[in-house]
Amino acid sequence: MSRMDDARALQNAILADSPRETFSAAIAQVADEKWRVLVTRDGRPVAAIVPIEDYDALEATEDAEDERLAAEALAEWRAEGCPPGVSHEDLLKRYGIDAE
Repeated sequence: MSRMDDARALQNAILADSPRETFSAAIAQVADEKWRVLVTRDGRPVAAIVPIEDYDALEATEDAEDERLAAEALAEWRAEGCPPGVSHEDLLKRYGIDAE
């Protein structure tokens, strides 16, 4: 993030303990103006309110990365000759989990 982005983000910041009306106004600006608003606590960003399009794009990016990593793991497993995995029962025993 550039200094200009940092400055803009700070202008679009609200405190985590702001009144409900402040959050309502921020949500309206996000929805109507496509702003991104940081929520801060003790001067540090802790969350963000973003347009739904940004959220959807982030989710799609994460999904694509998950799919890529899964395909890579599957290809590696196949390249290793499809060795057997660990049974569910063995995992429960290994980690001391009672299945009942």
